[in-house]
Amino acid sequence: MNFTSTSPDQTKQIAADFAKTLNVGDVVFLEGELGSGKTTFVQGVAKSLGYDGPVRSPTFTIVNIYPVAHETIKKIIHVDLYRIKDESELRTLALEELIQDPNSVTFIEWPNLMEPLLKTKPKRIIFEEADSNRKITYQ
Repeated sequence: MNFTSTSPDQTKQIAADFAKTLNVGDVVFLEGELGSGKTTFVQGVAKSLGYDGPVRSPTFTIVNIYPVAHETIKKIIHVDLYRIKDESELRTLALEELIQDPNSVTFIEWPNLMEPLLKTKPKRIIFEEADSNRKITYQ
């Protein structure tokens, strides 16, 4: 599915609609350049699942966890692997165990290193610039 967003608010609305398709245990890869709307998208998902606090990019913390007030999903795990350069660094984070939490959904920015370690097929969302807008594609 393809969407065009003309603003951060529209990106959040697209994300809220996407959130309706989520199930516990889902892993979602967010792919796109810096500033393409990945964290804004997670903000929209988090709000739609009942999280009221700020959602920030985990570029420096690597992992942020947000408790949500949803019927089945109890937390969002938001991961940013931009600063991770190889698989050995990734293994020290114990992300494999973290994303297996049966009450969570996980969003991973810059997911290339993580894909071979997953036991399930991730959902994939691609963010691209299209003129002054953002093209958001679900795969």
